[in-house]
Amino acid sequence: MSKHIVVFLLLFSSGASADAYIDADKPFLEIKDVNRQAETWAVCAASYDVMSTIMEAESPARAKQLSDLGHGAKLAAGMTLIVNDLEPDISTERFKTLWSNAQDAMTDWPQVQLSAILADAEELGTERSQEFGKRLSATVVICINNLEGQRMYIDTWQELINSGLLKAPGG
Repeated sequence: MSKHIVVFLLLFSSGASADAYIDADKPFLEIKDVNRQAETWAVCAASYDVMSTIMEAESPARAKQLSDLGHGAKLAAGMTLIVNDLEPDISTERFKTLWSNAQDAMTDWPQVQLSAILADAEELGTERSQEFGKRLSATVVICINNLEGQRMYIDTWQELINSGLLKAPGG
């Protein structure tokens, strides 16, 4: 599939599609089950990463932007779990457990979703690569439509760093 087609699909695809890897019926922040919400962010992280790889050769700046969005979606996957159980009087031990679970959601969950997306691409094969491109593009558009929620989780993460509960990466 031409990378130009992928760019076209990304820019002009409708926000909701039955072919997407995630449901677009409601904003992610309205998903009540925190595990399903975190899983949805993980699908976004994996989708951004695949799209970034596809676009890397012809559109390196756009690929970098998608990669950055993928990092944010990974963070949102983890922060979904923390925000759900974060209380003002949380014990250090409880927070460590939450943070450990969140780290799994940020690393392992997107990897599981990446494997599923790549398996789908493999199953569809080259003769149905446009179908894969449509699914991936529809998913990325849905994820982009939820950037406000992603930003909220990134801001919360930053607040936890500023409070001293977390250390900044490399810090």
